[in-house]
Amino acid sequence: MNKNTARTIADQLTWARIWLALPITACAWLDLQSWVLGLYIVAALTDLFDGMFARRAAPPKTDTDLDGNVDVVFSIMTLVWLWMLVPGFLENYWLPYLPVLVAIQIYLSAMPLRYPGIEIPHLPFGRVMMVVFCCMLPILLVWGDQPWFVHSVFILATASKLQIAWHVANLSPISPRPRASSREDNVA
Repeated sequence: MNKNTARTIADQLTWARIWLALPITACAWLDLQSWVLGLYIVAALTDLFDGMFARRAAPPKTDTDLDGNVDVVFSIMTLVWLWMLVPGFLENYWLPYLPVLVAIQIYLSAMPLRYPGIEIPHLPFGRVMMVVFCCMLPILLVWGDQPWFVHSVFILATASKLQIAWHVANLSPISPRPRASSREDNVA
């Protein structure tokens, strides 16, 4: 398979994941949990295969990180679906996790806008945490509300986002600049 074909397949799989958010939301609204579970698994598989094709593909034609942006949207929608399907989810788990995660995500989204050329990396810990985070909805739908699991996922997800924010902060032009050498430094 040539690199352009692999890029096309990877991008189409990413768009499929975005479009799957609509029927998943409709099924969650109608409380069709088995349909939500099935469609959600299909969306997770599109993420898996999209990554496989993207690693073999030509570079994207634009600087937009389509997969990263879709991951953010899908994470937000996962929280919406959990709120719709798991009674008391928002009330039990929104503090302190959601405000911290929202603040970090706003920072990460603003940095490329403020400083073009800064890329938000996909760090290994973040990739693993995305998988674990995406397992939260199926686990809660199948086994019910598991507070120890939800707290563990949110703590690790927050750590993952903080790792990315730390990495981006150290790359950004707002980092302190090295001090210019002065005449006194040159005299030895």
